[in-house]
Amino acid sequence: MAIAPKKPAPSATAVPASAATSASAATSASAATSASAATSAALKTVPKSADVAAGAKTKKHGKVMPILAAAVFAAGAGGGGWFYLQHRGAEAKGAEAKGADAKSVPAPEKKKISAFLPIDQFTVNLAGGGGDRFLQIAFTLELADPKIADELKQQMPVVRGRLLLLLASKTAEELGSTAGKLKLMGEILADARAPLAAGENPNKGVANVHFSAFVIQ
Repeated sequence: MAIAPKKPAPSATAVPASAATSASAATSASAATSASAATSAALKTVPKSADVAAGAKTKKHGKVMPILAAAVFAAGAGGGGWFYLQHRGAEAKGAEAKGADAKSVPAPEKKKISAFLPIDQFTVNLAGGGGDRFLQIAFTLELADPKIADELKQQMPVVRGRLLLLLASKTAEELGSTAGKLKLMGEILADARAPLAAGENPNKGVANVHFSAFVIQ
């Protein structure tokens, strides 16, 4: 009886290298996709609470800022009002002080206008020295009121007569000194006032005398 020959056992089929690489890449891609999806899910879930907190802070800050602004404005308005009142008060006090000073200080008296009345020149013989010395003199009377000039003109004959007697009684020695001339000025004023009516002014309005000529020969 003939024995049939044994068939060789089938050998394992070799897997191509390219197929193995494709399978590995597919596995890696699948794992990466899963990880990315998990991360995205986590990111979408977590920020919600952070967004809520940020929104709360924003709302809180939004409420606080108007309050602070209102407080600053109120403080500025109050400070400005205080400064204005202080400034107005200082101005009022200054005006009152000036008014008080103006009332306490008397107003200056208006200076009266003086009038001048020239007197015609005198030529007289002086006393002593044998009558060979004489005096030539001219002067002007200063009057406190122009009205006195009219009164003096009316009384001029009397005034000139008194002055002639006064001048003729002087000596050259008396009139040669400054003191003698000053004494003569006082005596001329007294004689010029004598015929005038008495008034409130003790000098009767004849204030001074000014020499315009004074010659002793």
